[in-house]
Amino acid sequence: MNARENFHAMMSGGRPEWLPLNVPVTPPVADLIEEKTGVRSPELSFEMDFGFEWVGYNENPQHWRDALAEIGCILPANAEVGPFCIAHVEPPAGTVGKAYHFRVMLHPLEKITSVAQLEKLPWPDTSDPKHYAALQKKMQQVHTRGKVAFAGMECTTFEVSWYARGMDNLFQDLAEENGIADWLLDWFTERSCNVGREFAKAGIDIIGLGDDVGMQTGMLLSVPMWRKHLKPRLAKVIAAIREASGGRKVWVHYHSDGDIMPIVPELLEVGVDILNPVQPECMDAAELVRRHGKTLGLSGMVGTQTTMPFGTPDDVRRRVREIAALHRDHGARVMIAPTHVLEPDVPFENIMALVEETKAIRFG
Repeated sequence: MNARENFHAMMSGGRPEWLPLNVPVTPPVADLIEEKTGVRSPELSFEMDFGFEWVGYNENPQHWRDALAEIGCILPANAEVGPFCIAHVEPPAGTVGKAYHFRVMLHPLEKITSVAQLEKLPWPDTSDPKHYAALQKKMQQVHTRGKVAFAGMECTTFEVSWYARGMDNLFQDLAEENGIADWLLDWFTERSCNVGREFAKAGIDIIGLGDDVGMQTGMLLSVPMWRKHLKPRLAKVIAAIREASGGRKVWVHYHSDGDIMPIVPELLEVGVDILNPVQPECMDAAELVRRHGKTLGLSGMVGTQTTMPFGTPDDVRRRVREIAALHRDHGARVMIAPTHVLEPDVPFENIMALVEETKAIRFG
């Protein structure tokens, strides 16, 4: 059984041979792994094929700077402009090692006052085939190697809208019903539909959607507000993916940090298959299995605020066994991973414990 077959067996309720694992790291952690093992890649250094490959598509964001200037949105010279009107500047010199992966975010559309200004901007045509020209070939290579193709579209509608507009401004737009928030949310919904269709047609195994709509104390926005503004748009994106897949199973992986327990049933309703990261600091994986274990896959569950940086290697191993037991004893569909990228405060010994314990667990 290769990694792709094992993943599909796990998520379809079949008989996987091992726990699917992913260990995303920041560059300082990759440096640490290389220092300890002589190899930078966690997979190579720990001699375990995680089995996932990330697949994307091409976009050129450079036209944004001049277009923004034309409507009075001037960015600093050192700003890095990303796709879809999002910009960052690096943290002060000497702090990158501690601050990574965090950068200072700019909100280029924060001074926009009308929909007319938004309509003047050169929003890209995300249905243009040139963005996806290399996708099919990449997919064939991934599947030939027996790996799971994962295409990320996190920040699907809400998060990318406030990145461009600013969170306070976006919430005010929603309250005032001035049209700006709806215009942005609608545009990013169409963008996600277009990209999702192409990923589905190309044969992607997992399409990662999501918006951070939770805090560790509850929802970031009220459930009625989420239900009115975000749920229908998420449903539209998932419907586009399903239609384009031609009946082939595409796993919809939904990411939101924080406690989003109140909306989990409605995420299932609109077609979410896998929930990530299931933060143990505020989400109870065992309770989710009790409520939704036959229909909802869980990804993550190893805390990056608690167990990975501050636990012992034995704590890490214990957590891996707890997650494995959810599958072995209750039939839960699980992928094990840290709940976020591993930061520089994570001891090497804990990373090694995570991988080694996962490798040691096999299902008959």
